[in-house]
Amino acid sequence: MSKSIAKQALEIAAGHAKKMNIEVLDAEYVKEGNERYLRVYLYKPEGISVDDCEFVHKAIDKEIDDLDIRESYYLEVSSPGYDKNLRTEREFEIYMNSEVEVSLYKAMDNQKKFTGTLKDRDSENTTLLINDSLKIFDNKNIAKITRAFKL
Repeated sequence: MSKSIAKQALEIAAGHAKKMNIEVLDAEYVKEGNERYLRVYLYKPEGISVDDCEFVHKAIDKEIDDLDIRESYYLEVSSPGYDKNLRTEREFEIYMNSEVEVSLYKAMDNQKKFTGTLKDRDSENTTLLINDSLKIFDNKNIAKITRAFKL
């Protein structure tokens, strides 16, 4: 049920966001502690503003309320942020050749976290450029991939 709620929210948001030349990258319906969150992530090459988030939130709020969501939840509309787990094919296209951090389930070369430049992603593997060497990770061993935050 969670995935169908997220998928429905993504479809609703995409229709409205398109009017403002905004792309909906992803949506998720998750439980964190005792609370549930329906999150919609927006993207524009020039960046997402607070006004963009407000426009989409107001546009979708009523339609989202009409979905068959039995639990109470918080609706959040935002840019992906650096800590968002990259999951969709479109996110990997956008962030190709960007610095990312890969967290693994099982250690590889005695470590579970790697930071490098995203060079390739397919259904089986993710490739990073780390210190002038390509490192290939089995997607089944990847717990999370996020954009690397630099100061």
